[in-house]
Amino acid sequence: MDLKNHDNNLRIIGKIFIVIGLILVPISISTFFFVDMISHSDFWLDVKDFDVLFLEVRPPENLLYMFPILQTVSSLIFLVSGYGLSTQQSWGKKFAIVPAVLLLFKFPIGTALGGYMIYAIHYVPKEEQVANGVDS
Repeated sequence: MDLKNHDNNLRIIGKIFIVIGLILVPISISTFFFVDMISHSDFWLDVKDFDVLFLEVRPPENLLYMFPILQTVSSLIFLVSGYGLSTQQSWGKKFAIVPAVLLLFKFPIGTALGGYMIYAIHYVPKEEQVANGVDS
């Protein structure tokens, strides 16, 4: 792979990250509504107090909102790293490792895609190695 193809490859990966981030935005918004609906429903009142062996357990209501908050943060990470890669910013390759690692946990397609993206981000073309004086 030459330097031009490598740059195009990174731009494509950046656009994939943007698409994933845009897909996650409505999911995170709907998750906020879903969690709010659960926390104000009769279901939560039934589950709010339950016994485990001899202990009375009361799960905190605020913990319910951690899932949509994490979902929103991950969508922002995908969008920002996708922008950095597609516009070839200097920080783009370093920041893009985070969503690539997040993709590794989405087995099986995300694992393959995340592994390839980590390889492509760390790959250094031969032209760049020669220009920097690194021999392999």
